[in-house]
Amino acid sequence: MNILITGYNGFIGKNLSFFLENKKNIKIFKFGKNNNLKDLENYVKKCELVFHLAGENRNKIQNQFINNNFKLTRDLVNLIKKKSKKTHLIFSSTKQIESKKNIYTQTKLDAENYLKKNVGKNLSVIIYRFTNIFGKWAKPNYNSVIATFSHRISRNKKIKVSKYNERIEFLHIDEVIKLFYDDIKNKKTRNLLLVKKFENSYKIKLFDLVKKLKYFHKYRQKLINDAELAHGFDKLLYSTFLTYIPVKQFKYNISSIKDKRGSFFEFVKSKNNGQISILVVKPNQVRGNHYHMTKVERFLILSGQGYFVFKNLINGEQKKILFNSAKQTIVETIPGWAHNIKNTGKKDLIAILWANENYNKDKPDTIYYEL
Repeated sequence: MNILITGYNGFIGKNLSFFLENKKNIKIFKFGKNNNLKDLENYVKKCELVFHLAGENRNKIQNQFINNNFKLTRDLVNLIKKKSKKTHLIFSSTKQIESKKNIYTQTKLDAENYLKKNVGKNLSVIIYRFTNIFGKWAKPNYNSVIATFSHRISRNKKIKVSKYNERIEFLHIDEVIKLFYDDIKNKKTRNLLLVKKFENSYKIKLFDLVKKLKYFHKYRQKLINDAELAHGFDKLLYSTFLTYIPVKQFKYNISSIKDKRGSFFEFVKSKNNGQISILVVKPNQVRGNHYHMTKVERFLILSGQGYFVFKNLINGEQKKILFNSAKQTIVETIPGWAHNIKNTGKKDLIAILWANENYNKDKPDTIYYEL
């Protein structure tokens, strides 16, 4: 299938282009600001489906809204009408048409009306009145408040918000691409479809949005996570936030506890799922010698060899468990059993461990017991 993308170098266009480039049996033709109407005519002749994403969001020159929102749509439709074969066109419009009156919304509405007027045997149309779209590759201070806030907060710059209690609806770019891909696969489309509601959108107050983004910025240094980063809006928002941080922030240091026995690093701490840490034990050294009342630890040996010693605090039963990283060994500590770990190898023993609660220095569930 030959597909034309207008505005390929914009926020939505970049995401759609990269997505489709990985799909088989799809050839993409890209139309952008450096192309002319002759290029557009050549592309239209070759393509059976058009994603019309090109448009003007912000510009001090009002004629640019007319040229890039309405006139480009008009020219595109007129070129399609010259073809003998039917073309399916998907148009990216805005929900702001329903609530705001300005040159941007007016030219978008004019483009919609021109599309509706020309639907026929040569042209079928889907119009998406998108709400606020967010995700990677948006332009800060241009077409995404989340991109703007993320960019400024990650650089410790102040942000200006006039309506903190205003609830705004957001739609993630991946959901937009999913809708588009479903349109590609669904060949039985109606001549005209106007989409104004989106199932997987999220509504949030600006105050809460700013609070979350500031928390993400702080969390990366503190390692403590109170958000649900594996699901829902928080997952999408955190992934988006990271795409606007400075490159120098890709790397950051964490603190560690070191002594002659080795070292201990906290890696990830979460509100509901405990914490993950890294343990290093020097050759012939022993770590542990404690027990837990309730806390559980799960050790995965990444490198080295040695053994655990366990002792039941009630009946005195002892157990020695040998391990070697070549066998991908997991050892789990049991509440009420004292334990330690010894490195019997010639190199550092390295283990990653998960605990079902975060370490709290004021209320530690770790009681010393010599084995």
